[in-house]
Amino acid sequence: MTGRTLAQAILERLADLGIDQVFGLPGVHNLAFWECEGAIPAICGVRHEQSAAYAADGLARATGRLGVALTTTGPGAANAVAAFGEAAMSHSRILIISSEVSSLLKVDGVNRGILHEMNDQAQLFAPLASPGCAISAQTPDAALNAIETVINYMKTHDEVAGYIGIPSNLLAQEIAAPSIRSEVKPESNVDWSSALALIEQSERPVVYLGGGAANATGISNFVTKLNAPILTSFAGNGVHASDLVVGAPLHEPEGHQLLLDADLLVMLGTDFDGMNSRNWQAPLPKNVLAVNIHEQPISTNVPQAHLVNAPLQQLQKLTDLISPKKRWIESPSAIGNQMRERLRNDERGSLGIKMIEQIEHAWPTDGNIVVDMTIGGYWMAGYSVQPRSRRLAYPVGWGTLGFGFPAAIGAASVAPTLSLCGDGGLMFALGELATIRQENLPLTLLLIDDGGYGMLRFDQQVFGHHERGVDLFTPQWESMFAAFEFPVTTLTNMDELGAALTANYGRPSVIIYRGVMHPPRTTSPRWREPLPTSSR
Repeated sequence: MTGRTLAQAILERLADLGIDQVFGLPGVHNLAFWECEGAIPAICGVRHEQSAAYAADGLARATGRLGVALTTTGPGAANAVAAFGEAAMSHSRILIISSEVSSLLKVDGVNRGILHEMNDQAQLFAPLASPGCAISAQTPDAALNAIETVINYMKTHDEVAGYIGIPSNLLAQEIAAPSIRSEVKPESNVDWSSALALIEQSERPVVYLGGGAANATGISNFVTKLNAPILTSFAGNGVHASDLVVGAPLHEPEGHQLLLDADLLVMLGTDFDGMNSRNWQAPLPKNVLAVNIHEQPISTNVPQAHLVNAPLQQLQKLTDLISPKKRWIESPSAIGNQMRERLRNDERGSLGIKMIEQIEHAWPTDGNIVVDMTIGGYWMAGYSVQPRSRRLAYPVGWGTLGFGFPAAIGAASVAPTLSLCGDGGLMFALGELATIRQENLPLTLLLIDDGGYGMLRFDQQVFGHHERGVDLFTPQWESMFAAFEFPVTTLTNMDELGAALTANYGRPSVIIYRGVMHPPRTTSPRWREPLPTSSR
């Protein structure tokens, strides 16, 4: 025997994969992980298992690496499901490793009343997990090979949502040198001829970048050679930074008109999902070319598209074939500037645009931004222009309110991070204030307090409903944050935000702004509004 436990071997394997930080909560069944030592990932102890999974997702989005969360059996694992679903639906990279009840005590099909017991814990995660990646491992070798299954899926599909459950008695068991398997899918040959023909005959192409392009090399080479205006999904914001980026969502008249004027839309690494397309109301040109590693759901969402089912890492081969194009719009970024000018002069948009511009000017490029499902977050995700990939994280995959604060823990473990939350969503994970102080994370919380669930209040107003359940008790924020030893800056004017961000960068801190923002056009209650005429 080696004197090495299965828990130790698992953490060592994660370290081999370049993972230096995991997130978790100790429980009586998974304490073996906390007994491990040596060259293994550090464990950031959070205050709730949902936060552990959100933090793992936040790290994954900020880095493109695998985010790992450790939970205990039964309720501990169940607490992580919502955050696991957000990562899965957003095509992030997450692995939950959980203890399960001891195999020495469990009898299949019989709930004996063992502490934290449940039948088939992996089935909590199976509907959301990547195919074959919700695994209950009953031997040490099976547990280690399950990690390889998750890693292989990530390598071949550019994403993964994995769950591995391990009986508690195995985690502390000493094991021999493990026998693990590893597979890498060989690169396939791609026929680019039809894609090339569509591009060559196009005179007014537009590129649409999705989050799937964030990991791909060669994107800048492709868009530079195509020389076309670039629209992005929320997750694709920042994948490419140049004056080719329009900086306006297709929900606004400027983006809408650009699609009407185009004769070809080239979609890279996107599902063209409902939230990004106004539930597929967006106009599309006659020709659509999509390059995506997955056939679905793009084939369903844009059935008329010519789909090249290939990893974007192979896009350079298409780039080498196409002829350089001249711009058909001299300055695509000017389109976004025109949109901003219009919104600055609209009382429904002026505060949102002011907040964005304060953050853009004051928050350094190397700092991350994580936003929640909140009106300020909707403005930031849809209307800001990001200078780099993976700087901005937004939970639009599944739309989980409460994401913005705990996910920022993961992002802050690699770089100073701004967490933009509303007063309602922050309450979901208020205990993580203690985590941030204990770990001394460089996380600045920007709290927009509008006295409740502002987006839902707007929904009720639009639908003609009574305003019920949306006005919330407001705590004495300054006193509460002071109890956790956070410095607090309270703003009376959004013009003061930039200075506050600069002063608080790189340290645990809180900025409070009290006010009401009007939701932007990217939010579903506004999709039915008639679009004003574009100034272009």
